[in-house]
Amino acid sequence: MSESKRDSALLQPQEEPDVEAIVRQTSSFMRQISESSSSNSMEWTNLRFSVKDKVILDNVSGCIEPGEMACILGPSGAGKSTLLNILAGRMNTKANGASLAGRISMTGATVDPVDVRSAIAYVMQDDALPGMCTPREILEMTGVLRGSGNARESAEQAGELLSALRLDNCADTRVGTALIKGISGGEKKRTAVSVELITKPRMIFLDEPLSGLDSYAAWTVVQVLKDLAANSCAVLCTVHQPSSEIFETFNKMICLAPAGRVVYCGEVSRFLQYMSQVGRPVPKQYNPADHILFLVQTLEEEELTGFVQKWSVEEQTCVLDKIETRRSGPDPVGTTFRQRKKPFHVQLGYLAQRELKGTLRNKVGLIMRFVVTGLTNVLFAFIFMGVGDTSPLQAGAVQSHFGAVCNIMIGTMFGSVQPLLLQFPSERPIFLREYAANMYGCVPYFLAKTIVEVPLAGLTSLETWLISYPIMGLHGNMVELVLISWALTLTASSTALFISCSVANAQSAQELSPLVFVPQILFSGIFVSIALIPPALRWLQYAAALKYAINLACIVEFHGLPEGPPLLTSLDIDPDKKWLYMGVLLGLFVGFRMLAMINLRRKAKFVF
Repeated sequence: MSESKRDSALLQPQEEPDVEAIVRQTSSFMRQISESSSSNSMEWTNLRFSVKDKVILDNVSGCIEPGEMACILGPSGAGKSTLLNILAGRMNTKANGASLAGRISMTGATVDPVDVRSAIAYVMQDDALPGMCTPREILEMTGVLRGSGNARESAEQAGELLSALRLDNCADTRVGTALIKGISGGEKKRTAVSVELITKPRMIFLDEPLSGLDSYAAWTVVQVLKDLAANSCAVLCTVHQPSSEIFETFNKMICLAPAGRVVYCGEVSRFLQYMSQVGRPVPKQYNPADHILFLVQTLEEEELTGFVQKWSVEEQTCVLDKIETRRSGPDPVGTTFRQRKKPFHVQLGYLAQRELKGTLRNKVGLIMRFVVTGLTNVLFAFIFMGVGDTSPLQAGAVQSHFGAVCNIMIGTMFGSVQPLLLQFPSERPIFLREYAANMYGCVPYFLAKTIVEVPLAGLTSLETWLISYPIMGLHGNMVELVLISWALTLTASSTALFISCSVANAQSAQELSPLVFVPQILFSGIFVSIALIPPALRWLQYAAALKYAINLACIVEFHGLPEGPPLLTSLDIDPDKKWLYMGVLLGLFVGFRMLAMINLRRKAKFVF
């Protein structure tokens, strides 16, 4: 679709989707893919999860079978999302102070949920989709990297799924971001679900899929999920307060009381009978979900403990015996899905294409990057106008000449830092979701960003010197000066990337960046000699990329000038160590990028 058509599509009023058609066509699509994908159940017994002294889940047992649609119900803080994330392999149960006991199995075979999480489609409450891509592009890339087919087969499946979920009209419209208009919220939600459906899931988990929807919209979502379950797909989701119509749609309900204790785990159709059996009958014409939620929050602790104990007696025959029968059967095949399906070069190719599209399509951001670089350097160039041609005997001439070089390098460093500090935190949820699904690895992800970043950094460096060099009257080899700025840009961006991977959000990255980058100015030798810095702090100079970029720029700029040798000597810059300075810059670039990758991989091992 052309840009004009895409933009005009955004201005057209959105037609309400035909819910019955969505359900019908989704069912047809799932029947086609269910033939090529085996079904699995999941069982968990005696799960106890705590963080330090706080118990979050206490002796939780249950199971979900193919063809079942189950909900996890409970008041806020009861551990619904924690249970869902543990079962999906997206909770760090080995963190400092955390402890998990119990057994989890898939189709009877004991598993570590992290090892099988790629077999579980997981839809997060907040949609994490690349804003500059279209639903079709997202589905096709997901189909190739997470599926078993090639690009052509993935494109065919993407087209079928887009039609099934009534996404044809926005299939080639960008998803959009918080600042860039894109498809509607409902279309985003359906796109997020379709991303998981195209992987032919054995089971699908959803975290609060009804959050923020009105009663009818919530009911339509549940109908789609029910139809998925009818095609031998196990569906498990957390819900906060379902209506009676939605509650009756579920096959099974798992209800948690405060502190993660189970008060019921069984068929919804049997729930009324059980509540009457334990002396807590549901009043006529009353929402059963509201009744149990109100009950577990208002009972005194002693009464609630007794209520939990009554279920523990019933649990043996209703849940545990069934699980033990499943686990005593033959060992099932195919319960390890951690390996990625596509080779490194395929992952890299798709990631690089997406990164390039995201950069080129964000025209405002791209243009502003060059405009800000240009205007800033024009201002600085005229402030230092002609300093390179000033007689070194004139008062302050050498200092101004040196200051001009330092100013360009400082501007280069801070100019390259800001985009990544703001951009990467918004992209991280997308990476965490896709990495958790074993879609690609950290190395191709970072390498793809580097492939796109390198030429962009080179263009901004060239722009800087094309403006500054003639106006300031500089003398050094311009090609070498551009290459030095290029290296500094990449090294500083690696440092910014490391910061972004280490903190939770863009605000924290912005607040932390002065602590990392401002001291580099002090270690550059502009204000204080390195020899005068206390030895306990002097080692920090080896992490200051700005110092080595300035050293190299001064060697190039002042080479052959009368004032060059005295200036370089006073700054403790040795021209014979030129290659050492270049090596340090390269080492910092690689080192910080590796640290960023390791840090992000550590965080991405578990997605909360």
